[in-house]
Amino acid sequence: MLRIYNAKFSEKSLMRRVEKAVLSELGQEDIFETSVTVVDADTIKKVNASARGVDKVTDVLSFPYLEKLSLPVRIEDFSDADMNGGRVMLGDILICRERTEEQAKELEHSYKRELGFLTCHGLLHLLGFDHVEKDDEEVMTARQRAVMNRIKQ
Repeated sequence: MLRIYNAKFSEKSLMRRVEKAVLSELGQEDIFETSVTVVDADTIKKVNASARGVDKVTDVLSFPYLEKLSLPVRIEDFSDADMNGGRVMLGDILICRERTEEQAKELEHSYKRELGFLTCHGLLHLLGFDHVEKDDEEVMTARQRAVMNRIKQ
């Protein structure tokens, strides 16, 4: 379940569709709780500098609560400390509205498509995917592409 903050109704609807598509693509039961907050450029720049030591605006930041997961997982695989109201706390995602708008224009696609992609990207990071190594990047890219196809974006 996504807890979404500072987003429009249409953005929330899209983000929830992305979440369902990510979990379906991974064969993962919906046992997680994640917060997603849409923020401005100043906010994400400050958080990026504080958390990563990178003093610039970025599009999306993910803060996983759990170590790398071996999917699929079940609720029984977690301790009470990992839970919030019967759901496993997965982590937090920040998405920069201005950067999302800029990237949509740069890449010549819709804001909706870019927001969906960034939501997918953030969720995959929380679920243990990364793109530091080339092999990992290929796996993550393939998953992102599959999810975006599922939601027809």
